[in-house]
Amino acid sequence: MVTFLSDFGSKDAYVAQVKAVILSSAPSVTIVDITHEVEPFDLVSAGWLLAASYRHFPRGTVHLAVVDPGVGTARAALVARKDGHTFVGPDNGVFSFIYPADEVIEVTWRPGKAVSNTFHGRDLFAPLVVRLVTGHGLGVPGRPMAEPVRLEVDGPMVVHVDRFGNVITNIPAERLARGGGVEINGTRVSRTVSTFAELQDGSLGLICGSSGTIEVVSHRARASDVLCAGPGTPVSLIGP
Repeated sequence: MVTFLSDFGSKDAYVAQVKAVILSSAPSVTIVDITHEVEPFDLVSAGWLLAASYRHFPRGTVHLAVVDPGVGTARAALVARKDGHTFVGPDNGVFSFIYPADEVIEVTWRPGKAVSNTFHGRDLFAPLVVRLVTGHGLGVPGRPMAEPVRLEVDGPMVVHVDRFGNVITNIPAERLARGGGVEINGTRVSRTVSTFAELQDGSLGLICGSSGTIEVVSHRARASDVLCAGPGTPVSLIGP
């Protein structure tokens, strides 16, 4: 099984071309799209969605993540392994939320045909996935990468805004049991709810999200618009 996450969107043929390369050489592979609607170049959101999703797949799954503003540059290509899963993508911080990994390899292997400087997803990473899923994963030439690029994602912050405008943070939901609240861009939110419907239309509250972290939400309104918040926005903890 292969998962695929990118910021390619659905307007162009980029997603289809990447899948075509994989399926042409490994037609029995199942490809599951995590999402292709990441905002262009948004590594924080992409990394969070990958980390929140991979553990729901069976061990042995290969996860292809291509959000790559540095495509064509000297940035490295990586294969990372964690908890029986394999991750393929650029060394630009997109794997920050899965670090520390069990192994990170800077791949020196390149396909035998020309690689476009603007489309490594199709010409480099897709062939690398093929090599992994067809049984040659242990033979991919490379060298250990001791210090891959890692985004500053350890502090309390917004890591994603979903299509409903829910503001997803990286703060463990257990924090809600201790009381207090959060502050984002000068707005304090302290009311904790179990469902969206407990809130009046347009009001803000804190909820335990499906990924086990605190989300700032609103009922029938976009909390992200009220807070002017997006991935990377700092979050301050208030109270105990």
